[in-house]
Amino acid sequence: MMTDTTNDLPGSLEEFGLSKYEARAYLTMIGKGSLAVSEIAYYANLPRTKVYQTVKKLEKKKLAIISKQKPLICSAIPPEEAFAEIVNLHDRRVKNMRKIVDSLQKINDESQRPKGSEERRYFILDANSTLERISRLIAESRSSVTATLDPWGLRLLSQCKASVVRALTAGVRLRTIIGSQCIDNENVFQLPDGIEVRTAEVLSNLLIIDSTYLVLIDSSNGKAAFFASTDSFALLQAKNFEEAWSNASEMKYLLDMQPEAAAKAVELIRIVENGLAAKMLEYAISRLDMSAELVKVIDERYGLNISGMTASEMMDLIDSALKISCLGGLKHDRNKNMVSLQSKVDSKQVLPWALVLASYFKSTGNEPRIMQQQQQPGNSMQLMHLWLSKPLV
Repeated sequence: MMTDTTNDLPGSLEEFGLSKYEARAYLTMIGKGSLAVSEIAYYANLPRTKVYQTVKKLEKKKLAIISKQKPLICSAIPPEEAFAEIVNLHDRRVKNMRKIVDSLQKINDESQRPKGSEERRYFILDANSTLERISRLIAESRSSVTATLDPWGLRLLSQCKASVVRALTAGVRLRTIIGSQCIDNENVFQLPDGIEVRTAEVLSNLLIIDSTYLVLIDSSNGKAAFFASTDSFALLQAKNFEEAWSNASEMKYLLDMQPEAAAKAVELIRIVENGLAAKMLEYAISRLDMSAELVKVIDERYGLNISGMTASEMMDLIDSALKISCLGGLKHDRNKNMVSLQSKVDSKQVLPWALVLASYFKSTGNEPRIMQQQQQPGNSMQLMHLWLSKPLV
């Protein structure tokens, strides 16, 4: 039985996006440890002409690390770390799909009531009808429009610019949460002034107009489910949006940035608040003297390459990330040789950012010392200082 399971593993890894060669190479490394490229070719039974290209693809997918000196030694990232992000993403998608199915089931149950009870329905719209319906609903809205949008939904909204301007002119509040994959999308920078924009992970396209009309859009074909109702489904979706809005990152700072810099800042926020969240407390409590390791982890595991940035570039990146994630910022006092980091959102801690910046400075040979300023009662603002051993050039 063990042998059968092991033989099935290469095929099973295809579900994670690995080719047969990549799966065999990865399984060989986790089974035998760090190996030279030629050894991987031998043990994994791979063509020698294909093995280097295969391990480079594994490195790009953040499943392996290749040494920089020759002979090249390849090591596998442990499975729990390598595949955690993919598994978590699928878990969140399944959870969101279950919520939608439960809500749809409630609608179905309502429709099965005996005659004399209220009947609720929804309509399926084709792609062209979806655009027309959304444009008209926005133009005729009276109080509010909220939306969660991926690139497909963002493109649809950009095609409704005239309707959006009409609604804004009439005093309608328009709020949208766009997916982090939209940061460098040109449609973001073409949104009319007056729309409140934040960014977060988005799993589906949903528009709610005046807390009455709902449009769920399928990104694969442009079709949509249209609901005209104030029942529990609408209330649930409105509640989900408000919760997502409160946790989403501010977008107004991103709109003034170059798309490449904005995307890098958002990626660093994702790494610090999600990917490294479990390790931050460990560093803060017992391993602050080893904080230079954080830069290495960010570079090698997530491929952001912050160690190659200048001090000015790194501080600009942290400043942008603080503005986006917690309405804060970074200040450098050259006279005191001190860097201050600030968060204005009580639920967003500034310590992780101080650790990342301290790690960067330590990796450059500039020893940092972290000091936290005591919070005043009733004041949610957090402030930390990094005293540096050397002036920044």
